[in-house]
Amino acid sequence: MTERLPAAIGILGGMGPWVDPLLLRKLLEYQAALGMRRDQEAIPTLVAQYPELIEDRTEYLLSLERGAPLENPAVNAARIARMLAADGACVLGIPCNTFHAAPIFSRFEQELAGLEGVEVVHMVRATLDSIAVRRVGILSTNGTYLHRIYSGPIAERGLEPVTLPYAPSPEHRQGPEPSQNEVHEAITSTQWGVKSGREARLGYPAARRVLKAAARRLRELGAEAAILGCTEIPLALEQADVPDLPLLDPLDALARGLVDAHRARRAS
Repeated sequence: MTERLPAAIGILGGMGPWVDPLLLRKLLEYQAALGMRRDQEAIPTLVAQYPELIEDRTEYLLSLERGAPLENPAVNAARIARMLAADGACVLGIPCNTFHAAPIFSRFEQELAGLEGVEVVHMVRATLDSIAVRRVGILSTNGTYLHRIYSGPIAERGLEPVTLPYAPSPEHRQGPEPSQNEVHEAITSTQWGVKSGREARLGYPAARRVLKAAARRLRELGAEAAILGCTEIPLALEQADVPDLPLLDPLDALARGLVDAHRARRAS
């Protein structure tokens, strides 16, 4: 008979890899806030990193608009999710905002249909549930921006999303003010963006400059708080960088949701 390990939290990682250790830290910090004091009290956690198997989420969404879709990232993500479930994960989290775009997340749910005993914590919904202001700024990749992953449900809740201007192509970009495109570059540039990791040891100075300017501009536009709508952003932007604008980190909401869901299952 196969031995079963204790039920665990499962992290469907690799989107991107730099974020997964940050989520693990937040999971532990939240458990400590709830009273965890010994190693043995920490919730078992499984992390699966297979980035080469999962298509870039923004690139996939853009490929839909071009009419030549790439492989949906949900397909292989579901394969990995089933592997985590087989190894004992009873709650799953996906630390990628763009993955929660409807064309991806709905396919993910379809692929997991019939998988019993596993709860998926929806990071975007958990983040929206934590909002306590009316005018909400958003920093994100272009994929999250164009598919209104946050701005759509924010508006549906009677709140007001605050975003930066977006230019569909470089020749349309103009003006000195920070743009959505520059935020996207600060995240995805292979030369200096956070995802590249090339300036990690230096604290991502180039990306930090762009993100600080973008956050300050959101404040000038009336944002009362700002969602860090890409999980890499907290690696380069801290609350101290924009002290007058509360920053809402979806990873915090995901960590709380995963721990609370696991504790609820253990108590039932």
